[in-house]
Amino acid sequence: MGTRKLGPALAAGCTVVLKPAQETPLTALAIVRLLEEAGVPQGVVNVVCTAEPAPLAAAVLGDPRVRKLSFTGSTAVGRRLLELCAPQVINASMELGGNAPFVVLEDSDLDVAVAGAMAAKMRNGGEACTAANRFLVHESVADEFTSGLTEAMAAVRVGSGFSEGAQLGPLINAAALEKVERLVADAVDRGARVRTGGER
Repeated sequence: MGTRKLGPALAAGCTVVLKPAQETPLTALAIVRLLEEAGVPQGVVNVVCTAEPAPLAAAVLGDPRVRKLSFTGSTAVGRRLLELCAPQVINASMELGGNAPFVVLEDSDLDVAVAGAMAAKMRNGGEACTAANRFLVHESVADEFTSGLTEAMAAVRVGSGFSEGAQLGPLINAAALEKVERLVADAVDRGARVRTGGER
């Protein structure tokens, strides 16, 4: 995610302050190390890690040198950041609260549709803001598509850490696991049927 924001800023000749997600600071630090090895001078890309992002955001966005904010995350945090940008009219780009649909039409090649659904849902272990969250499938192909997707999902080898042959690892933290469990339970309460998995 950070590289998508760093690239344009560096191409425009800007310095950058990167505040990575609390769960993934090491990735940001590794990116900066690689940029320095590639010749980007020290101090051009600066990483600030914190367990308390709200005061940091207020301090950074209150600095008159800041001209641009690019944020990907929740709608609630995005609203707060826009409020902080307003007094200095800081240009802001927001990618908030993704809820991407995946559409399967009645004349779709279902093998291609299932492969596309797996790529759209499972890229980065399913933990991407652009991952498909809603499947809109024409009723005439719904059963066949569901069977194909169920078979493909059931074939994914799940393992923790560096388990031999694992294709999908654990969620990033306990809060993420609990959220998924709540989502599954809510869906079942509303009439959904679990076709594969559905539990730890």
